Amino acid sequence: MEYASGGDFFNLLQRRGPLDIPSARFYAAEIVCGVQFLHSKGVIHRDLKPENILVTETGHVKIADFGLAIENMYGDRTATSYAGTPGYIAPEMLSGEEYNAGADWFSFGVILTKMITGKYKYHRTLFNALGLEVKDIVKKLLCKDQDMRLGVHGNIRQHPFFEHVDWVSLEALKVEPPYIPAPITITHSRSKKIDLKRMEKAEAQRAAIASKDQAMFRGFTFVTSKWKTLPTATGPRQ
Repeated sequence: MEYASGGDFFNLLQRRGPLDIPSARFYAAEIVCGVQFLHSKGVIHRDLKPENILVTETGHVKIADFGLAIENMYGDRTATSYAGTPGYIAPEMLSGEEYNAGADWFSFGVILTKMITGKYKYHRTLFNALGLEVKDIVKKLLCKDQDMRLGVHGNIRQHPFFEHVDWVSLEALKVEPPYIPAPITITHSRSKKIDLKRMEKAEAQRAAIASKDQAMFRGFTFVTSKWKTLPTATGPRQ
């Protein structure tokens, strides 16, 4: 798997979020490109969340972790099996109904909400001060009717929220990310020095197997020559 040195998008949101609208627009647009590509190949991810979006060393994002993805979802095909992470799961899946690619667009709506407000659930008061286009796209992504949900219904790229996005340059990775992450580093703790003599002493003092526990080995054809009969108060043990 390709290494993404910037970690996952969840950690980026913890460090930088809530994001300003231009930054949120950039990341949202790149995720849209990824989701649309998957759907064009008949793949529904079913577990879109910040933890499953990786950040490259150049600041671009990539969708990962396809362990719950379902394939061959072309045309009007639907699925009924349950999958995903609580908080991101579409209502139709929660209710056991048939679902389509709209399940991914609902999860994307939750991610966008988290990007902008720092919250997972839609709160009208949080969006009232952010502009009509921001409020509108989130409401349309979180629409309970999957057939009317943005992404399934209508062209999401033409929504006013993405009005100034150059999609050709974006897909060519020519749009500069708002944030270039520092490489994730792993701190290794110093290994403790092994005291071999102490280990050997502890092994030598370890009690032998009790006679009552030896019975389970009766009839075995192999007995190690290292075993010795040791006298005890209740009889010999090996």
